[in-house]
Amino acid sequence: MRPALALAAALLSSARAAAPNSLTVWVPERGQTATLSAAGLKGEDGSRVPLDLGRFWGQESLERPLPGGYVRLVYATKSSPTRLEVVQGGKVTASRALPEARSTNGFWGTQRGPCLGLQGSSSDGVIVRCFSPDLKSEWAKVPGQVLNVHVSADGRAAYTVMTDWKLQQPYTETVRIIRHDLLSGKQTPLSYRVPRDDQDAEYHRNLASAYDARETVRFAAELPGERLLICATMTMPKLGCRLDVIDRDARKLFSLQGDAWVFLPQATADGQKLYYMGNTLQVWDARTGKRLASIHDPLWDKLQQSPLNAYLTPDGTQAAIVTHGLQPGSGAPDMNSLTAYLYRLSDGQRLSRFALKP
Repeated sequence: MRPALALAAALLSSARAAAPNSLTVWVPERGQTATLSAAGLKGEDGSRVPLDLGRFWGQESLERPLPGGYVRLVYATKSSPTRLEVVQGGKVTASRALPEARSTNGFWGTQRGPCLGLQGSSSDGVIVRCFSPDLKSEWAKVPGQVLNVHVSADGRAAYTVMTDWKLQQPYTETVRIIRHDLLSGKQTPLSYRVPRDDQDAEYHRNLASAYDARETVRFAAELPGERLLICATMTMPKLGCRLDVIDRDARKLFSLQGDAWVFLPQATADGQKLYYMGNTLQVWDARTGKRLASIHDPLWDKLQQSPLNAYLTPDGTQAAIVTHGLQPGSGAPDMNSLTAYLYRLSDGQRLSRFALKP
């Protein structure tokens, strides 16, 4: 082999050897780190973390962080009711069946124990129930009949968006929100203005006689300083939303540069960044709303791959994006063909890619 070719081959081999083939990432659903490698995503306790965790509300189970572990919501089957499971050190340490939870609406892990939202309301008018860490008792209930709820991570407050269930009220730009003090039971009425961005009044009259405000404000993520990221939908079809950061009194602080579709942004481990994975990974500064990164790799399209999920490192400097292949002909997701891509967020540089075990 010629010296020049030998040197080039050596450099290529060295570059491949130096390319990272694993990354420690933050998993917000568990409130823990995990290691992404060719073997998949492994949690701190050695358990396997589903690569689509948190992406689909209809999946078999959901997870939320708790002190010392996490809580898992397992949906009902034909033979067993919905149940909660507390996992610590890789083992289920507590379990509670919830036959009344025929349909759920929201699931939160707090410092005081897990909280579960019930679709509509139960016979006693309760829409959120909060349980002790051992699941043996209830420490809070939120009454009402609302669709969108958020329970704070410290377990001290819940926010509910009031709903006109019968759609009898005309359109208004003001959305009613209530902040519930879960320690004292005090309720504080708040309001948030979400102006419609399309001006065609005739369009709205023809589309609906009453404005459906049930999906006008959704809660996306909690940030340091008692701040919340909300999805404020300004159009009748509820397509996309304006991403606003508000304080505990529902006062708007700023909006993120960009919008979200289908999924909502999540916060990094320290709450300093927000990120969202659609067709493109977007990352924002959670203190200002400025977009810091936007990554859509042309290689995904070239290899006929589509993004499945994204993870950021605990310090928010790197990202891992997991893609799935597409089945020939139908274009349906091929979950047996998974690839991990690692990127540096400061400039979007791809650092490596490697196949993942399904």
